[in-house]
Amino acid sequence: MTLDEAKDLYFSYLGFMFHIGREEPEKYDSFRMLDIKKDTLKQWDEELLDGLFANLWTKPDRIWSLHSRIIGIIRRGYCDTERYLGRLLDEMERMEGLSPDQLTIIIENMAGRNEPLNDGGVYIFSRHHGFGARMNDIVWRLIAARSAYPDPDGRFSRAVLTYRKSCSKWSVTDRSAP
Repeated sequence: MTLDEAKDLYFSYLGFMFHIGREEPEKYDSFRMLDIKKDTLKQWDEELLDGLFANLWTKPDRIWSLHSRIIGIIRRGYCDTERYLGRLLDEMERMEGLSPDQLTIIIENMAGRNEPLNDGGVYIFSRHHGFGARMNDIVWRLIAARSAYPDPDGRFSRAVLTYRKSCSKWSVTDRSAP
């Protein structure tokens, strides 16, 4: 496998090695044998992130999905994390007008979905000084915007509870719902 082939493979799976290993184990092994430098992975992740941010608002019904992918890539830690966390918050400032379903999923993205809650935005923001308060303020504005709609299946309520749990676990100052 050449470096160009490795980049194509990495980009086709947005750099998520678990998916590469599951879907293409032989290529995964070849990729790993290249022992690609962190500087190269940083460059690739920043290219991926720039592309995701450029397309974030092009499909309004899929913003939640790109938001989740952005969090996943930032979580890897190869990119200029603080730059991209700031950029993510800048974009989240504009999300109050999203549909109720998208707002719920954005809140889930921030809270995290696995039991240790280390796969969500709260975890990442808690690891970088100076972002927690702004993140929390923005998420609570999204929660307030979503609260104006019915919650027939309780998914939104569960997302808010998980967000609170994640904030508590990762020592991000929480506040009462507006």
